[in-house]
Amino acid sequence: MKKLVHTRKISMKTSDLGDHTIEVEGDLVDHRYRPRHHVPSEESELVHHMVIRLKIKGPAMFIEQAEATMPHHPRQECPVVLPWIRKLEGVRIAPGFTMKVKRVVGGKNGCAHLTSLIIAMGESAVQDTGLPMAWKKAESASANRILRNSSIPVTCGERMVPSSRSSVSLWNPRPHRKEVHPEPCLSTPL
Repeated sequence: MKKLVHTRKISMKTSDLGDHTIEVEGDLVDHRYRPRHHVPSEESELVHHMVIRLKIKGPAMFIEQAEATMPHHPRQECPVVLPWIRKLEGVRIAPGFTMKVKRVVGGKNGCAHLTSLIIAMGESAVQDTGLPMAWKKAESASANRILRNSSIPVTCGERMVPSSRSSVSLWNPRPHRKEVHPEPCLSTPL
């Protein structure tokens, strides 16, 4: 018989702050399910609740501001690592980011939960930052967009085409190639 013993929920929200800046907010919540008298329990106890906010400046992807809170933690000493998050300020989300996070926040004196959340947030930021940046590029070009097989608006006659690499190449600095198509701009934005 399968018994639920633990759940972890990680959620992220990305907001466009303008001026090529985004904020990624990550939330990690762990629950533990303990059996009562050898009977599976639907009731859980909250073990961890952590929130991290990263303000990221694009397109270079530098972390301008990093802050974290632990609304719930299992040990009194857990919040000791929270100030270390600020050491990520100035770090670029690029190849080597995962190792930098592990050095700064992980390790035997760090926090595996915060480390996991920050790494996931970096991946999310790489995926999410293209949208507001592309929107700004499109606005400044004051041209209408044509999107063919893409959800990212770019200037007329150009579109980003995914490279043949898989999503494993997330940290590749050139994951897309630009193709130019002699297409007329539409009179209304998409």
